[in-house]
Amino acid sequence: MSVHTARRLRLIGAGRVVLLMAAVFFAVTTLVGLRDVSSVVNQVDRWLGNSFSVAAGGFCMLRAILVRGERLAWAVLGSGLLSYGAGSIYFTEIMKHVGAPSPADIGWLVFYVATCVSVILLLRGRVIRFHPSVWLDALVGGLGVAALASGLAAAVIGVDNPVGLSVLGLNIAYPLADLMLLVLVASAFGLRGWHPEKAWWLLGVSLAGFAVADTIVTGAMASGTYAPGGPVEALWGLALVLPAYAAWQRTPREMSERVAGWEVLFIPVFFAVSALTLLVLGAFIRLPPLTVVLAAGTVLTAIVRAGITFTEVRQLADSKMQARTDELTGFANRRGFFERLNEEETRGGGAARFTLLVLDLDRFKEINDSLGHQVGDDLLKLVGRRIETALRPTDLLARLGGDEFAVLLQDADATAARTVAERVLAALDGPFDVDGVSFHVDASIGVAVYPDHAVAGNVLLQRADIAMYAAKAARTRIEHYRPGADLHILDRLDVIETLRAGLGQDQLRLHYQMKVDLRTGSCHAVEALVRWEHPTRGLLQPNEFLPMAEHTGLMRTLTLEVLGLALDQCRQWWDAGLQIGVAVNLSAPNLLDKGFPAEVGELLTTKGVPPRALELEITETALMLDRIRTAAVLGSLREMGVRIAVDDYGTGYSSLAYLRELPVDVLKLDKSFVIHLDSDPLSAAIVQSTVGLAHSLALRIVAEGVETETAMGRLADYGCDFAQGFYLGAPQPADKLTPLLWHRNRRAYSSSSGEGGCPPSRLERVTAADLMADRAEPARAGRPWI
Repeated sequence: MSVHTARRLRLIGAGRVVLLMAAVFFAVTTLVGLRDVSSVVNQVDRWLGNSFSVAAGGFCMLRAILVRGERLAWAVLGSGLLSYGAGSIYFTEIMKHVGAPSPADIGWLVFYVATCVSVILLLRGRVIRFHPSVWLDALVGGLGVAALASGLAAAVIGVDNPVGLSVLGLNIAYPLADLMLLVLVASAFGLRGWHPEKAWWLLGVSLAGFAVADTIVTGAMASGTYAPGGPVEALWGLALVLPAYAAWQRTPREMSERVAGWEVLFIPVFFAVSALTLLVLGAFIRLPPLTVVLAAGTVLTAIVRAGITFTEVRQLADSKMQARTDELTGFANRRGFFERLNEEETRGGGAARFTLLVLDLDRFKEINDSLGHQVGDDLLKLVGRRIETALRPTDLLARLGGDEFAVLLQDADATAARTVAERVLAALDGPFDVDGVSFHVDASIGVAVYPDHAVAGNVLLQRADIAMYAAKAARTRIEHYRPGADLHILDRLDVIETLRAGLGQDQLRLHYQMKVDLRTGSCHAVEALVRWEHPTRGLLQPNEFLPMAEHTGLMRTLTLEVLGLALDQCRQWWDAGLQIGVAVNLSAPNLLDKGFPAEVGELLTTKGVPPRALELEITETALMLDRIRTAAVLGSLREMGVRIAVDDYGTGYSSLAYLRELPVDVLKLDKSFVIHLDSDPLSAAIVQSTVGLAHSLALRIVAEGVETETAMGRLADYGCDFAQGFYLGAPQPADKLTPLLWHRNRRAYSSSSGEGGCPPSRLERVTAADLMADRAEPARAGRPWI
């Protein structure tokens, strides 16, 4: 605040103090009767009485000019006060007597109109919006005031008084206007929750002073006893000064969100009851027709107001229900779920027993991101209906957000919860059809029992969530909460955030595993398998971070980074004279992304690698997410010359239909069949028939999980094309694998026979030293990842 502004505000404050002191002086001299004793005092009082409204109007105008905000409201009020002052000056200096309507009445009545407009403007600046019922409240109040005023006038003047109507028209106008303004201010109090700021109190007291003074004058004029001066003028003087103080009160910074409440019903109820009282009295005493009409109008308007109130209450009930219902699925939302949860906690004095299930869909983010939110929303609706069919009538199903659902099982223990969870998973096993596209959805469920796992509802939900993450990480589909699992979840969250920050920061490492040609023993292709060099934990295996990357939507970015690293190494091998192809696993988001082929083409061009050197491996589960879109993406890749392989064949849907419909070059038989090849005749029969099936479809076949020489020999006898496993070589960093590749392919390169390598009649075996080097990295449980 500048020095000039501060000085100006101090002068205005001093001026208001002087004005208040003048009003007090005026009141004292008027009440004591000094004006009748001293002509000087009488002259001063007359001058002061005319100047109060002018001075107050001036302060309001200054407020509108000097201070931002609500300028129009205070300017209108200031104009009204100046008009009131003009009327007073005309009355005291020109008319000098009480008589018929005059220009003074015009000046006074303009003040009431201006004050009404100012109050409405002030209220609109403090309340966001009005309900229609607020305007009806004002109408009820106005009609009620008019009915009471006319009834009071009839009691004072008399119903048959020949001058009754003219008196009502002239003298009742002022107290009627005062009461109307008081009703408006009272409505403002209600709209502000009966906690208005000081400006409203000052305006309310001012208007109350006007109402009392005007009512007294009206009664005195009706009885012919009115004389200027006395306590009435003292009350007028103080009432005129208060707006000067109201104008300079601090304006609230924020608008009130409270637009209506039960408090505002005070006005319509009070005047409706008053009007009914007048109508009842009309049966015993004679009332003017105007009073009866006004009272009846008040009651009818109040009835309309009651109807609107009923509608608002019903809408409020609907809004309350909607606030507890998920808009997408129609089931309970998080708020509704917690309310029911709190009810269950207190049921039976806290002795209730119930169970929570938290269900999260696997890879839903991939569908949502790749196919759009509309498809994802439609799928969530279908999922919710399937889950509902597996529940009991007393169970509560809620969507907590995204693809996460929660189920509250009343009177259920851990055993009953598992039964319900298994029914839910069974209901989700079938395909979902969304706009002609078939989806398969997997889910993970966490279980927490009250009060075994927690005695507070929010904690119980948190622990069910922890159990769900445990089921997702372990791929067990259903898990119960186990004490101590909280620390594991915190560890997972730390891993996720560290991985998110580490992508693109040269923290990913690739190991490569050979794919050996069983006809020649040479190796011209490897599979790239990712590891993560964690900043503090060292080298992490795929199963330690890839499931979390899948769940959090990081797989698309991670896959592209792995693809870039693999193509870099492939280029280095080709530059060194080793024509080694590289295979990279794809995630489901890549298969559903129509822009992915363009990204692959750009990487191949940038790295200088021919498309035939790249093979992309996909799982059957990923293929089945959206076969139409997947076929389009794979077709684009195939047209570029990139090879397509189906990984882990035999563990998913194993449908021959997609082998016919999708552009596939290679089948990779899952190791679960190969590792039992030596001991299980059924596995041997499956492997042999699968090799024949692949060849009949013009596909090459790779056997994973080769761990013995016998297994490799049998695969060669069955006609299998390629083998991959720890017997032939564990995944190795490129610098360690490169010498082994030279060693295995030395005959092929030395004979300059091209990519064909050694003669097909010879199956090359590496030396024992070579095998020991290949097995330098111990075997890891689980499937190989990217």
